[in-house]
Amino acid sequence: MSAALVAAFDVSGYGPYAWGILQAAIGLGFVIFVHELGHFAVAKMCGVKCEKFFIGFDIGGYKISRKWGETEYGIGILPLGGYVKMLGQDDNPANYAEQVRESQAHGSPADAKEVVGPDGQKFLVDRRSYMAKSVPQRMAIISAGVVMNVIFAFIFAVVAYGLGVPYMPAEVSQTAPGSPAWRAGILPGDEIVRIGDIEQPSYNELQGAVTLADLDAGVPMVLRRGEKEFAETLKPEAGVSGGLVRIGVVSPRSLKLAAEMPARPGSAASEASPALVGGDEIIAVDGQPIADFAAFAAIAVQRPGETLHLTVRRQPSKEDADKAGDARGDESESSTREVETSLPPQAAVEFGLSMEMGQIVAVQSGSPAAQAGIKAGDFLDQIADPAAADPAAPSPLTHPDPIALPEVLRQMAADNRDVRLTIRSARGAAEGREPTASKVVPLRPVAWIEEPLERDDPVPAPALGIAYRVLNKVDSVAPGSPADKAGLRSGDILVRAAFVAPPDHKDAAEAKEIGKIKFDFNEKTQHSWAGLMAQMQLLPPGSGVKLTYLRGETEAVVDMTPVASQTRFLPDRGLGFTPVVRTRIAATFDEQLQRGWDETVRSLGLVYRFLQKIGDGQVPLTALGGPVTIAKAAGYSAFDGLGKLLTFLTMLSANLAVINFLPIPILDGGHMVFLAYEGVRGRPASEKFVVALHAVGFAFIVSLMAFVLALDFGLISRQL
Repeated sequence: MSAALVAAFDVSGYGPYAWGILQAAIGLGFVIFVHELGHFAVAKMCGVKCEKFFIGFDIGGYKISRKWGETEYGIGILPLGGYVKMLGQDDNPANYAEQVRESQAHGSPADAKEVVGPDGQKFLVDRRSYMAKSVPQRMAIISAGVVMNVIFAFIFAVVAYGLGVPYMPAEVSQTAPGSPAWRAGILPGDEIVRIGDIEQPSYNELQGAVTLADLDAGVPMVLRRGEKEFAETLKPEAGVSGGLVRIGVVSPRSLKLAAEMPARPGSAASEASPALVGGDEIIAVDGQPIADFAAFAAIAVQRPGETLHLTVRRQPSKEDADKAGDARGDESESSTREVETSLPPQAAVEFGLSMEMGQIVAVQSGSPAAQAGIKAGDFLDQIADPAAADPAAPSPLTHPDPIALPEVLRQMAADNRDVRLTIRSARGAAEGREPTASKVVPLRPVAWIEEPLERDDPVPAPALGIAYRVLNKVDSVAPGSPADKAGLRSGDILVRAAFVAPPDHKDAAEAKEIGKIKFDFNEKTQHSWAGLMAQMQLLPPGSGVKLTYLRGETEAVVDMTPVASQTRFLPDRGLGFTPVVRTRIAATFDEQLQRGWDETVRSLGLVYRFLQKIGDGQVPLTALGGPVTIAKAAGYSAFDGLGKLLTFLTMLSANLAVINFLPIPILDGGHMVFLAYEGVRGRPASEKFVVALHAVGFAFIVSLMAFVLALDFGLISRQL
C-alpha cells in the first residue's frame, strides 16, 4: 500500500474516542437489554408464550431479527428502549378486545383457562397467554425488569471497584466569593474528607449532597487543612438568578495541562517559550519545586506582573516514542523529560471605567474584616493608607476602582501594611449608634486566587476578607481611555451589554457564540460590571462590547474595545489545568461487594431524592436530561475507563429502575397499580377508566420527552 493510502486510513488518533463511544453504546444497550431480559425470563418461567424480544423498536418493520423456536429476537431501528411481546399482552388498554381475541384458546379445553373481564364477562383464553396468569404472576413479570436493573446495577458496581474507579476528590481549588464555603473561611488547598457518613467523598458526591441537601439543616462535613481536621456545616444557597443550590466550592485542579487546550488562545500561556503542550506537568517555578495547584496559585498571585520560569515534566510525543522504540529494537516508549519554559505575565484588559462601590454582602469568618467587627450590609465610605505622609495626596486608595482594589490591598498586605477604613452602617444608625466609624485594619497576606466566577458574584478583597457589590453607575472615567473616547461620563448608568467578537475572527461559530453572551444590569439579575469584566478576560484578543447606558432620561449605545492594563495582571495567565484524579480500587472481594452495595444503594437513594427535590422546587426542572445528555455522559465516562463507565451504568440502571416503577400509567409502576386494583377487586378496572388514565400518562411522558429533548438541544436554557 502506498504511503498516501496509509496516511488516509490512519485512524489511530481517533481510536480512543471511537472505542469510548462504542463502549458507551454497548453499555447503554446492555442496560436496556437486562431490563427486557427480566420481563422475558420471568414470563417464560411463568409459562407465558413470548412472541418477540427486541432491543429498540422496529418502526415500519425496519429491524434485524431471527426466530428461534416460538420467539423472534431482534434489534429495531429506533434505539430508544426495547420490548417483549407476550401472547395476549398489549400496553394499550384500548386494545383489550384484541388481547382477548389473541388469547382465545384454540384446541382442547385443557389448554384453556377462564378469566373475568372488566365488566364481569367471562372468557376462555389460552393457558400460555399473559391474561391467563394470576395477578401475582403478572406482577412478577412486570416488576422483573426493574429487579434486573437493580441486580445489574450492583453487578456493574462490584466489577467497577475490582477494576478501579477514577474520581475527583473533594479538594478545593477555589471558592466563589460570598458563597457559604467562602464565608466559612474554607481556602484553596483544603480537602473535604467526610460528608455525612461518606468517607473520602468524590467531588461528584459533594455536588449530589449539596444539590439534594436539607437546606435548613445544611451539609455537615469534615475538612482537612494540612495535618489539621475541622468540622463545618454549610447551608447551600441558590444564586440570585436561581438554578441549583451551591456552597461555592470549585473542583480540584492538578498541575497537569489539558491535552485539548493547555493554553487559552491569545493568553500569556499561549506565548510561553518554548511552547507548552498538552500533558505537560508543572513541577517547579523558578527552580522551586511545587506539589499541587495551591502551591502554584500562591506564587502566581504574589507575582502576577513577573515572568515565571517553569519546569515541566513532558511526556514523549508519539514520534519520539516510535524513534526510541526503533533505536532499541522494541516498541517501548522513551522516558519523560524535563523542559524549562518562560511564562510571561498576562495583563488584564480594561475600558478605563471605574464604577461606584456598593454594599458589603459577605464577610469571611476569621478574616481581618471579621475581627474588626465589619458586617455584611456595611458600606466602605473611605479607604486610606494610614502610613501615607499626606492622606489627601492622590493614590490608588483615594478614589479606588472597586475592581482594581483587591490587587492594591494585596500588594499592601505583601508589604505588611495596614489600611484605614471608614465604615458606614445603616444597621448602626437604626440602632441609635454612630452611622460611621473609622478604624485601622491589618491586612493578611494572600496566597490563593479569588475572583468572581458567575456574572452575579460580588467582588472579593481577600486581604480584608470581604466581598462587595459593584454598582452599575459610573464613578469616574480615565482620560484617554476607550470609555472616555466613547463619550461615557461620571453618573452614567449601565443598562445592558453584549460581547462582540474581533472583526478578523476566523472561527465563525465561535464569533456567533461570543455574540450570544449578554448582560442585563438590573436588580433582578444583579449582573454587574465586575462579572462582565471577568468574562472579558476570557475572550479572544480584540473582542469588544456593545454597551447601552442611560444619561438622565436618554438611552445611548456605544462600542468599545478594551486595552491592556499597565497595573493589573491575571494570575492564572490562561493555563488550562486538568482535574485531580484518584482511583478507588477494592483490595479484597469482600470490599468489592461492600463498595458495590454502597454504590447501588446510594444511586437508588439519589434518584428518589432528586425527584423529591424537583417536587418541592429545590431542583429546577431544567436539571433533567434526555437521551442526548445520557449518551454524552456515558461517552465521557467511557473515555475515563471501563471502571468509570460501569459506575455510570450503575447510576443509570438505578435511575431506570426507579423511574420505571413510578405509578404512572404506561410505565411498569402504572401496570402494577392496575394489577393491585385487579387483585383487590377480583377483576380488571373498567376499560374506559384505564384508557383515560393511559391517555393522561401518555401525554405526560410525551410532554416530558419533548421538554428534555428541547433541553438537550439547547432550545430551552437550563440556567443552572
